[in-house]
Amino acid sequence: TKDGRLTRVTPQEYQEQLIKELTAAVPTLAEFRARWLDPAQRQELLEQLATQNLLPEILRDAAKMDAYDEFDVLAELAYRVTPLTREQRAARFDDNGPAWLVKLPPLPAKVIRAIVRQFERAGTGALEAKELWQTPEIRELKGLDTLKQGGPPDELLRKTKATLFAA
Repeated sequence: TKDGRLTRVTPQEYQEQLIKELTAAVPTLAEFRARWLDPAQRQELLEQLATQNLLPEILRDAAKMDAYDEFDVLAELAYRVTPLTREQRAARFDDNGPAWLVKLPPLPAKVIRAIVRQFERAGTGALEAKELWQTPEIRELKGLDTLKQGGPPDELLRKTKATLFAA
């Protein structure tokens, strides 16, 4: 909208406006990543963009980036970071890494890997969805109860997100 009226914009103008608004709100990639890792701050940021009719999913669809999380769509656009697919980000959780995961007891590590597979399928939103703990694989592993054997679940989930969204 311009002066309260709907106006047509080109895809380039849309991108430029999104870059402007996003970098005004979070000037650096580090700040963007920190806000993205916190569900409330991420939601606030996305709502701030939405009030300007700037929706990352529109860009993802237009750029044919369905295999990418919204984090990568926005980071590439605003901060010129080479995007990684959800599959590439999830691959960081193979049998050899990350180091903190390898040190966990086997069952909590399996739960973390199952959570990462949900991210690989559905992106950031899957990490905070109530349904996460009801997926067959995680339910079979007894999810939260098993995760507690590896440490505080909120800390393990924070480490998981930090690893997923590392540059």
